[in-house]
Amino acid sequence: MGEVRLEGQSVFTKNRAEEIGYDVWEHFVVPPFYHLLDLQTARKPRLIVGGRGCGKTMLLRYLSHQTMFSRSRVTIPDDALLHIGLYWRADTQFANAMVKREVPEDTWEGAFSHMAALVLAMEVLDSVQSVAQSASQLVGECDVGRLDFNRLSAFDGNLPSPAKQLREDLEQRLWRFESWVNDVRKVEEPRFLPGQRFVLAVIRTIQQQIPALSGTTFFVYLDEYENLCLYQQEIINTWLKHSEAPLIFNLAMKRNAFETRKTIGPESLSDIHDFRTHDLELYFSEDQEFRLFAAEILFLRLSLAGMTNTPIRVADLRDPLNLEDRRKGPYKKRVLKAAEAIFPDVSRPALAQTVFEDNALSQTLGNRIQSALRHRQSDVSWQRFFRPNVPEASIVSPALLFRKSFDPAKVAEEMDKLAQGKENRFTGPTNWIHNNFVGCLLQLYEPHSRACPFYAGFRTFCELSRGSIRHFLELCHKSISRSLDIGRNMADPILPDLQAEAARQASAAFLGEVKSFGPHGNQLHTFALRLGSLFALAHQRPTQSESEQSHFSIGDGSSELTMNDTHFLREATKWSVLFEHKVTKQKQEYLPETTEYVFNPIYSPFFHISYRKKRRLELSGRDVVCLIRGSYDEVSALLKRFSRSWSVEPSEMAPTLFSHLDRENNE
Repeated sequence: MGEVRLEGQSVFTKNRAEEIGYDVWEHFVVPPFYHLLDLQTARKPRLIVGGRGCGKTMLLRYLSHQTMFSRSRVTIPDDALLHIGLYWRADTQFANAMVKREVPEDTWEGAFSHMAALVLAMEVLDSVQSVAQSASQLVGECDVGRLDFNRLSAFDGNLPSPAKQLREDLEQRLWRFESWVNDVRKVEEPRFLPGQRFVLAVIRTIQQQIPALSGTTFFVYLDEYENLCLYQQEIINTWLKHSEAPLIFNLAMKRNAFETRKTIGPESLSDIHDFRTHDLELYFSEDQEFRLFAAEILFLRLSLAGMTNTPIRVADLRDPLNLEDRRKGPYKKRVLKAAEAIFPDVSRPALAQTVFEDNALSQTLGNRIQSALRHRQSDVSWQRFFRPNVPEASIVSPALLFRKSFDPAKVAEEMDKLAQGKENRFTGPTNWIHNNFVGCLLQLYEPHSRACPFYAGFRTFCELSRGSIRHFLELCHKSISRSLDIGRNMADPILPDLQAEAARQASAAFLGEVKSFGPHGNQLHTFALRLGSLFALAHQRPTQSESEQSHFSIGDGSSELTMNDTHFLREATKWSVLFEHKVTKQKQEYLPETTEYVFNPIYSPFFHISYRKKRRLELSGRDVVCLIRGSYDEVSALLKRFSRSWSVEPSEMAPTLFSHLDRENNE
């Protein structure tokens, strides 16, 4: 059991496809949208779009030859040879090295095409070797050994003919090429091969000599396309536009990363005509779809760690033919129920009860009730609102008492009705509890060092992750690790307090990671700290009249945003610091369509704010500009202005609120 427990602590640590390797067969779960990709019959390029952690790289590696012809696959259908994937990840550092340095632009263009020729030709040769060494019976190693590439001498007479020697020669050429790029002034320029045309020649040579591959289409899956330089993207765009069997180019990128549609010719790429777009995050717009997928991945990982009593069959998760069965009601119910048993949610009544079971929290609640009554100059006893027998109503009562439109005596009467089981405004049509509970609960926990169990539960983890499998796995990993550390077994339900603390730790880690998000990472991190602090301040509003604000729109003065500011917001959505939504329904029908920016829920536990998309904060253009590029003093003034507007007294502000900005100022 000890080994299983140890494995349980490590099985979730590899939450990125890059950490698993190119053969992801053992770790892959066919996603519910797989059939929408139409990959087996596709003859048009695909554009795969999605934020960090949504599974782009994992999907591409599953589709590539290392996985499709994995040695771990017991059987491989004959039609698998019709579609062979070639995974190619753009190298940011190397791509950016192929610019300027007194080298003509056309030379760099030829150099990039040469690099692509070498990388992809090696992938083609490796893919044939993968097929030969797999369970497929249609191609053997003897077929690979008989390959003769003598015709490639038309490109360069020094290219060897046997497949093995050709593969070695191409790799040596890549090494020499990298040496030249590293020191273009001293190393002799290599002879360039013509990119797409050379790769096509390699493919056609193979198809002429191995009949089983004569009908094969090779699909290049270029990952992290956005890391390429502009001229390199234009070259790839050209190859994509002119893609046809047996070589088709496909791109994967983050949202808002398709900066140019230009090709090296007069034409530009056209959506629908030249490619099909697949937004992986939109495919998870249905919460239940993501929850089921996340649960399946959870149980796959637990199965790999040695757990035997799981609600899934591992083999079924890897086979697209089983997708329909996995979408059926009984299966969904069984899997989700099992996941919720490991990560139990905390009901609203249970959350309320914990406040009265905790001396510090109950004292804070009593103090808030008394403060509200003093503010209203009411002589109603505070104990009329501090009632353990109606804990949810007690928790929301301070917010109601702070509101001038409510008479404290009337609020007390409504609480009496609730306690007596009569119709009341706490649970009736006005539903005071439903509308205010979460905001009031978070407000109670804020002054204390402990994490709020509001952030616990399988469903909660899915909402915090918002389509990011990487975020979900990290939440699971930290929770399971903390549970095992205190001596519990891997299959035991994880205590809500442990889950909540794990969520807070994961949130802090992911927030710190923002600094590494591309060239604007530091600015994005500063912006996240500022925006999170503003939402944290909004959550301290005594009246909770606009409870759970976690997204914003830009109202008056949006014209004050410069092109750079607009570009920055695009970067924030590109890296999933923000999510963008179009709002067509407005409170006033005459208002035009607007854009909402939702703060990534994974950062919510760090700032102690709600992860739910409930109410919107409308900011002026000047406010947004201040959050993006204002000075420390300007941002502090903005927060103080909002605190006055929301009647948040300095003594009521979370002690960590401005410390976020102090840390930002010192970095």
